[in-house]
Amino acid sequence: MQLLRTSLLLAVVPVLVTSIPYSEKSSHSKRASGPLCFACTLSDDPSQCTRTVRCERDEVCYVEKVTLTGTTDKFNQGCTRQQVCSAFHGTGPLVGKRENSRSRSLSNMGKRVIPRCNECCNGDICNTNQCGTGATTAPPPTVPPNSTTWARLVGGSNPYEGRVELYYSGRWGTVCDDHWSGKDAAVVCGMLGFGRDGAGAVPVAGFGSAPTYSHIWLDEVTCTGTESSIDQCQHNNWGTNDCTHREDAGVECSPMRTQDNFILLVDTGLGGLIIRMDIDTQSFTPIPMNPLYTPTALDYDPTDGRIYFVDPTLRQLLSVHFSGTDIRELKQLDANADLEKVAVDPINRVLFYADTGNDFIASINLDGSNFKVLANDTIDEPRDLAIDPQNRVVYWTDWGSSPKIEKMNYDGTRRQAIASTNMKWPNGLALDYTTNILYFVDASTDQMEKINTDGTGRSVVMSDPGSHMFALSLYKQYIYYTDWTRTSVMRVNKDGTGKTTVGPPSFKQLADIHVQHYGTGMPGIVTPAPIVQDETHMFVRLVGRGNHNEGLVEVYANGVWGTICDDGWTKADAGVICDMLGFSRANAVAVNEARYGSDGRILIFLDSVNCTGQESHIAQCTLPSDWGVHDCSHSEDAGVTCQLDPTTIRSFVLMADSYRSEVYRMDLETGSYAAIPNANVNSPIAVDYDPVSHNVFYTDVRAGIIRQTSLDGATQRDLLQLNRIATPDGLVVDDTNRLLFYTDTGNDVIGKIGIDGTGQSNIITTNLDEPRAIAVDKKNQVVYWTDWGSNPKIEKANYDGSGRQVIANGTGLNLPNGLTFDEKDNKLYFCDAGTNKIEVMNTDGSSRKVLFEDSGAHFFGVDTDEEFIYFSDWTKDGVMKIEKSGVSEIPIGPPSFVRLNGVAVYKSNSG
Repeated sequence: MQLLRTSLLLAVVPVLVTSIPYSEKSSHSKRASGPLCFACTLSDDPSQCTRTVRCERDEVCYVEKVTLTGTTDKFNQGCTRQQVCSAFHGTGPLVGKRENSRSRSLSNMGKRVIPRCNECCNGDICNTNQCGTGATTAPPPTVPPNSTTWARLVGGSNPYEGRVELYYSGRWGTVCDDHWSGKDAAVVCGMLGFGRDGAGAVPVAGFGSAPTYSHIWLDEVTCTGTESSIDQCQHNNWGTNDCTHREDAGVECSPMRTQDNFILLVDTGLGGLIIRMDIDTQSFTPIPMNPLYTPTALDYDPTDGRIYFVDPTLRQLLSVHFSGTDIRELKQLDANADLEKVAVDPINRVLFYADTGNDFIASINLDGSNFKVLANDTIDEPRDLAIDPQNRVVYWTDWGSSPKIEKMNYDGTRRQAIASTNMKWPNGLALDYTTNILYFVDASTDQMEKINTDGTGRSVVMSDPGSHMFALSLYKQYIYYTDWTRTSVMRVNKDGTGKTTVGPPSFKQLADIHVQHYGTGMPGIVTPAPIVQDETHMFVRLVGRGNHNEGLVEVYANGVWGTICDDGWTKADAGVICDMLGFSRANAVAVNEARYGSDGRILIFLDSVNCTGQESHIAQCTLPSDWGVHDCSHSEDAGVTCQLDPTTIRSFVLMADSYRSEVYRMDLETGSYAAIPNANVNSPIAVDYDPVSHNVFYTDVRAGIIRQTSLDGATQRDLLQLNRIATPDGLVVDDTNRLLFYTDTGNDVIGKIGIDGTGQSNIITTNLDEPRAIAVDKKNQVVYWTDWGSNPKIEKANYDGSGRQVIANGTGLNLPNGLTFDEKDNKLYFCDAGTNKIEVMNTDGSSRKVLFEDSGAHFFGVDTDEEFIYFSDWTKDGVMKIEKSGVSEIPIGPPSFVRLNGVAVYKSNSG
């Protein structure tokens, strides 16, 4: 389960260190005569902090509470600047206002730079000992939702599940699971804008307990399932319960619903959290992602249902599926990059972005190809972008030394400043496609303005002294925007009237906002309807008891696994499943009544499936009702038995998961998969396939064994048992010469053995440190290997060990892991977990070239076919592939693995 990166600011209060004994761990130094403060980041308890820092004269101490998961609290402590700004405001003391830069990450919060002033306590960073009385301003009214209660989900591994928390009477609290049912869960799912059908109730803190001090709002909830809000259901009085947080209720909602009518938010104050809020109810749920990533800005492509975002920490442009899965890198940027905003053109399939580190505006295709710098002179601090796809014009704000708004054509021509006076910090920018008017906000003048696209007709829409408006998005007659001095989404009419808050006050520093509703906004989008069924993110797998070709069927749809009810389950239905797994449709057997076991923790997705048997995907079969609608229990879970004929199986990839202790075969065409069952598997690392005998070979480093197994797992044997210090990291099959080569980093040898297990010998025994991956040129009988030891290098030798030669070493290598020889290209492809690169070179080491770089990656295994490079990455949970040109990173199959190591691709004659 992925960790949910949620954080909530509770308070920032001055805390002065009165007496601290000197310690070598203390970091205070001679500075200006400010207070001595504790300075720790993400500590478990503020009282445990021993590191201190001497603050500047105009700073005070602060303590900040951050919730990183649904159950874990952390604390940040340090210095924050304060200013008594009577020169700017004669009515009393003021505190500093944030600089016009969004937080990069939680680790950067030890020191705050606050260069200008704001009204005391008008934001979430106020120092209470500096506050006068009566300085706060009354909050604006709130957009009324369907009820006075909001809901959110916490602790799930996808946006559709989590612990239920309700905002009522000014605070968040949980629900007790007494009599918690699917009907109750359906109401919560409806509040979040998800489908009610098939909603699952999760009791006993299935998604983690809330902190013990948290409130419990409801107990004994009884709903019919049709209520618009949970407060319309029967329940005890608010706050009346006999429960503990070990009974916190959760829900699972169906992901197979319209991807529409929502607001996407990025809260950098919460560590880079993407949040999905329903427009009508204003209830919301985070979109959990790999915690490696910390987005700071986003845009949405409704054609493919993908969120495009920037990560300034990794210096990357990326995209992610709306479920929070399938993160793809478009481009790794250089060390100077400081990414601000992105704008997606879903019609021309282009992304534009602002880089305030390199001071340019650039574009790149949505598949990562065709990178172009469009403007890079007289640009200082570029921030937000707005695009006109029909006229192919891009607009941007620049809040640098010469603040302005500019525009240019998509190719960089006809650049023109359309506004450059009476502005200081122009931030958010949006184009109204119906009126051809640009709206923008300025965080210094505290104004929202509008202007024609030719620079005429500029006027103030709204003035809000003391605000810090940052990002905005247009929807119908409204402007939705973010304000760093407020903890809610904001909304105002396009004529400047009716300023209101949207939803509960639950955020910290909202750095971006995008409102999505089909039929409004950008014209010309060709998608006929909102995405419901996305077959590119729907897969099947076999689990439970049985061989490789049989098992319980589970369907993965938009980030969630579910089962199929066996009502009407036939051979034709089973044939579609078997085909998706790469087996033959012929002789498929439909298995009923959970014969292979069941998993009662997941949803039941499908019931009364009606396939003809010719469909290429289960989603193409006829359903009498919608996804999630059923009258079944998990005792009716459907399974299949498929015919296994290795000679007719389509192209596939083998992969070894050392944490799950499994070897998997995944169909390359569909991404569906099943494990190859083997007994006594501990930690499989390297894997390869012999297409002649149809056997799979893999190493088990914990057992020090090289094993052979049939493709269905029915027959298996230990091909070679090594000694107790052996660590067989690498393995490759030469199916032509009937040999198997391996690396042993425990004994520091390169060995070979007949594919039948006879004739073992060591061909290289000296000057090896940490040999890992191994590849062979079968035609010329040359073996290649990587060594990630103290002197990283890639070497080669003849099959008998002669002609040994170093072909790559030096500063360009760090942790060379994966290696493969491509017979078609006559080239070596390798990946390095230290340099974070995938490279290609000739077999003599010449013409070496970087194809792909990912600063957050830990590459391990690599293989190729005619078109693609396939690789494993310990920071990802699936096999990835890129074109041999290095672009178009996409995953193969669902993100359902833990630590994938070796990968091996087999291309069938028919595949």
